[in-house]
Amino acid sequence: MEVHDLLAAAVVLLAATAFTTALFKRLGLGSVLGLLAAGVLVGPFGFEVTENVEGLRHVAETGVVFLLFIIGLEMQPDKLWSMRRQVFGLGTLQVLITGAAIAGLELLLGRSLEVAILIGLGLALSSTAFVIQMLSERGDFASEHGQSAFAILLLQDLAIVPLLALVPILAGAPTDTAGPPVWLQALEIAALLIAVFVIGRYLLPVLLHRLAAQRNREAFAVVAALAVIGAAWAMDKVGISQALGAFMVGMLLSGSAYRHQIEAVVEPFKGFLLGLFFISVGMSIDIGLLWDDGVAVIGEVVAVLAIKALILFLLCVAFRLSRPAAVRVSLMLPQSGEFGFVLFGAALTAGLIGDAQFAFLILIVSISMAVTPLLAKTGDRLAALLAPPAAVDEPSAEWAAGMDRHVIVAGFGRVGRVVCLMLARAGIPYLAFDRDTRRVALGRQEGLDVHFGDVSNVHVLSAAGIGRAAAVVVTVNDVAVAQGVVSTVRGAYPDIPIHARALDLASRDELLRLGVTWATPDTTEASLLLGQAVLEHLGQPTRDVNTLVRDLRSDDYARVRPSPREAELP
Repeated sequence: MEVHDLLAAAVVLLAATAFTTALFKRLGLGSVLGLLAAGVLVGPFGFEVTENVEGLRHVAETGVVFLLFIIGLEMQPDKLWSMRRQVFGLGTLQVLITGAAIAGLELLLGRSLEVAILIGLGLALSSTAFVIQMLSERGDFASEHGQSAFAILLLQDLAIVPLLALVPILAGAPTDTAGPPVWLQALEIAALLIAVFVIGRYLLPVLLHRLAAQRNREAFAVVAALAVIGAAWAMDKVGISQALGAFMVGMLLSGSAYRHQIEAVVEPFKGFLLGLFFISVGMSIDIGLLWDDGVAVIGEVVAVLAIKALILFLLCVAFRLSRPAAVRVSLMLPQSGEFGFVLFGAALTAGLIGDAQFAFLILIVSISMAVTPLLAKTGDRLAALLAPPAAVDEPSAEWAAGMDRHVIVAGFGRVGRVVCLMLARAGIPYLAFDRDTRRVALGRQEGLDVHFGDVSNVHVLSAAGIGRAAAVVVTVNDVAVAQGVVSTVRGAYPDIPIHARALDLASRDELLRLGVTWATPDTTEASLLLGQAVLEHLGQPTRDVNTLVRDLRSDDYARVRPSPREAELP
């Protein structure tokens, strides 16, 4: 493609995406459906910005890898272990029972047993990209239905490995005697998993610490991205899910002091590539085939959605989820997923299915993805009917205590440390950030929740959960840095309360102009406290002294502000 053609295609793609995402968000249908619509507009049956839709989708699937890495950053190993019953119990039963039910349907439609098994297991898998993105947008990841949905998706990511191995068996392909024996392949996988664990657990944190201490942001960003891509590539080499490898590395880094900064670095890659993936799915919708064979396509899509939703609901109830949560899970996971593209592609290569059948299955997967946001909204409404709004699928107390109504402290110097100690003593959850690795290390040694990160970066704020925070406290002593942090926070989150430290009354006035809720001038407050101590030492009644100090603070410190001539003195 020539440069001018590439630029023209980019303009069309961006314009269509901007229009459809804005429209669908305005209609309350979410950005994912808007991205799918953009894909249809620019796909083979629209403006046709590219003929290589499959190649674009393969590249864009890297967005799913980055998404699972970020999820791993939020998932402590002990948290994952506590979910083992849902992952290996609920997840395994969902794949097996749903796969068997859909395979039975395919047998009734006249498919061979081998093809029916392939289609049943392939359509039993749901879309990690769609569901995790929706949970993130809606802030539902910590909820009962969010964690159950994630547990099922995680098992499905694990299941793709044996399912791909099953394809040549179903196709009746001869065993590759020239290849390595099974025990050697298993040994290679085990060695790779150990290597990823050692690198993610021990080597990467040391390397990131050194780069952060040197304030080498560029190298820090490159190493963070390399950790994701490297893990995905290594897992792909031995036939394991790329996304699963990225999730493993992210989970190993979840306890790092640099977790939020890593997330801020990776987030733009994830956002762009994941959006491109959704667009590529929309481009994969074959309007011509839908027009020619629409009754059969829509009929099979409806049947698959109904089978999966019913089985999911019954399994969730059997695993003692609340009825509202079971309804939400059942209507959030009935679609087929991106691994269907991979599995059916492998079956096409192995000769198990033909080109026409492959196109038919890809269309089913794509349409089932497209209706997911609508099904999720339906699930919300049904869940609300089953229980009062306040009782519907509340986040667990443990998670809410750590993630909701917390305070974000920007700067962990002497002032920031005192603020954190006061918050901890009051039992208020908080996250503190500083760009000095020494301060971060000292704070963590004291057992304080301090992380390395630049709070003037909106992605760091997003990673810190500012959308659910109760307040932001800016304690840095650099006036320009403090103003930058306040401008970033206020620009992205106009309603959150901001309390800031100011050096003097002039810098306080500027911070108030930028939108802080309250700014405390260091020199003025220190003077008032010093005068208060002197008066009390000289025997003045405490009540009178407190009244005097309160009076001097009133009217925006009007009585203690320097005169114009005094302000000019050094």
